[in-house]
Amino acid sequence: MKSRGFTLLELLVAIVIMGILAAIAIPSFRTTIQKHRLRSATDNLQAAIDYARSEAVLRATYVSLCASTDGATCSSSKTYETGWLVYAHPVATTTATDVYTTDSSKGMLLLRAGGALTMVSARALDTGVVTFGQQGQLEAVSTRTNATQPMYFVLCAVTTGTALPGQNTTKVPGSRIGISAFGATAGTKLNTTDACTI
Repeated sequence: MKSRGFTLLELLVAIVIMGILAAIAIPSFRTTIQKHRLRSATDNLQAAIDYARSEAVLRATYVSLCASTDGATCSSSKTYETGWLVYAHPVATTTATDVYTTDSSKGMLLLRAGGALTMVSARALDTGVVTFGQQGQLEAVSTRTNATQPMYFVLCAVTTGTALPGQNTTKVPGSRIGISAFGATAGTKLNTTDACTI
């Protein structure tokens, strides 16, 4: 009884078919990964903002969020993909715009440090800290003039070999996290014409 294997022609046809399937599947798989990274980053940043607000109410004091590059100090930047800090500080001895310091006379307490994002850019409206007051309201900053959402963040996926910030595309639309004057957050997708820079 003869054992029958694949002929060279059958093997070549199978390899060609697998190559075609891989060429179709890989771009779709990359898009899925980019969407997942962006969604995860957006959820993490929005959770940090919501946490800061809830802690401000719970502690009846200022709680602020700022960009950070080292997980220990504020970077005074609007670039949040490098990480961020959430810290509490007393209303009596500090102002809403104060950045985090370990100076004991200020009475600041570091609550959380967020790590750098992977292949996602996150930019704030401005370089100022985001501070919530004792009732959970967003503390006013003179440069923020939008009455409905005076503060917001824009997040976009970054492709390999592309410089920051990321790109807002129809396949992987960027995200926007808006903060109302009352401190409530709202996440939306960017319009196709929106840029990833603010």
